[in-house]
Amino acid sequence: MGAVFDDPNREAVGLDPAWVEGTGGAVLEPKAVAAETGDELDAMTKDQLLEYAQSRGISPANAAMSKDDLKASIRAAGG
Repeated sequence: MGAVFDDPNREAVGLDPAWVEGTGGAVLEPKAVAAETGDELDAMTKDQLLEYAQSRGISPANAAMSKDDLKASIRAAGG
């Protein structure tokens, strides 16, 4: 009798169990999480958002704005 896997679906198609791939339990940094979700803005701090908006000439963008307002301005500008 062969080895018994905890992942029978992968075994059925001839793949190694998921734990062999070495990705289980990895802690992702905010930037990596944002890359996976497709929105890097959510991983930025307020200061980073403000700098990003100002460097691209996005208006309005000032220090009095909240993070959500800054993200909305950046998104509205297509940035």
